[in-house]
Amino acid sequence: MIARRVGQVLRSILLAAFCTITACSVSDNALSVYPIPYQPLDTATLNPLLEQEVGLSLTSTGAGASAPLTALSDGLADITIVENSHPFTAGVRTVLPLYKSVLHILVREDFDIDSLGTGGNELEVLVINRSHAALKFLELSAQRSKWFGQQGQLVEQLEPGKTDMILYLGPINPSKTDWYTEGYQLVSLDQVDDARREFFSEGISYLVPQLEPAHIPALTYNLPGNERGLSTMSVDMLLVASREAPERAIYDLTRTLIEQKARFAALAPNIFSWVTEDFDPLALNFPLHRGARLYLERDEPGFLERYAESINLLVYLAFLCLTGVVALARWQARRKKNRVDTFYTRILTIRERIAFDDPITLRNELEALEREAFELLINERLAADESFRIFTELLSQVRREVDEGKR
Repeated sequence: MIARRVGQVLRSILLAAFCTITACSVSDNALSVYPIPYQPLDTATLNPLLEQEVGLSLTSTGAGASAPLTALSDGLADITIVENSHPFTAGVRTVLPLYKSVLHILVREDFDIDSLGTGGNELEVLVINRSHAALKFLELSAQRSKWFGQQGQLVEQLEPGKTDMILYLGPINPSKTDWYTEGYQLVSLDQVDDARREFFSEGISYLVPQLEPAHIPALTYNLPGNERGLSTMSVDMLLVASREAPERAIYDLTRTLIEQKARFAALAPNIFSWVTEDFDPLALNFPLHRGARLYLERDEPGFLERYAESINLLVYLAFLCLTGVVALARWQARRKKNRVDTFYTRILTIRERIAFDDPITLRNELEALEREAFELLINERLAADESFRIFTELLSQVRREVDEGKR
């Protein structure tokens, strides 16, 4: 009966554990992706490889009105791509740096580039995707170099022939230029005077360290303006995740992106060709996700390995201390034993005098001896052990013999 009850309990526990594991595996093998226009993670292309390697699938949430970081913070998606220039946002964690986005600057073909920064009307500027780095570039350029007038007038929609400038931040990808609009041409940041050229090439990086000078080689794009090389700016793009994204799924995603980099790069070279695990986490504006950190630090020595020598020293010192304590205890025990031995000798000497000494004198000596022994015992200079018990028995026996000798 008892065995049957135990079996039922064990089956219930195993069933509950199986259900928990199953539930976890179902929720941990899929990640939702918040796409960025013109720079999407093509889930349909990536999923076969991810499912084959780690059983992980990506699902696109579809582009919405929210900014990517807001989508993560609001729980609308698990992962997305953002610029490393974004300030820290609570609840957002880095998975990996993916690629560099380059600032593409376009102006109307009929626009007089030489008039930039000479005053006059504010430029109407469209910033595609409301890119944080592009907006920061626009703000600093307007403040410091007056390249866009005092601040530039941001517009939400492109009006060909009216919108003066387009700023697009994205990877250099000559095969995908759907962000380009006819009637506009690419311009270079070196088409300015020396002061502005120095500001764009060096000064702006002091204000926003994540913005770095970049160069688009001539004829990279089959677009107006790229007949010559283009000086511009770049920023690292990060694959980021919600802090609540499943740790196991992020670990598998990180591992697969790094270990299968060649296959991913063949699918999307402009995004995955620069994936590496050799980067400085301190240069990121968002801390690493725990799942990504576990993979990246997989070869790091553990606590015991890192502090093995210190632990060995502590154990050795502890052993020495223990040995010293034991030796001291034994030494003290020997001293106490030697003191008891002197009392044995003194009692036996009194015993030998019973036949010819005065009993009263002998009794007084025994009492004095007893008093002395107990004072040493109270002061912990004698141990209340088997030797002391023998002493008390010997004392009692000699006292009886003294009394019998009197009679």
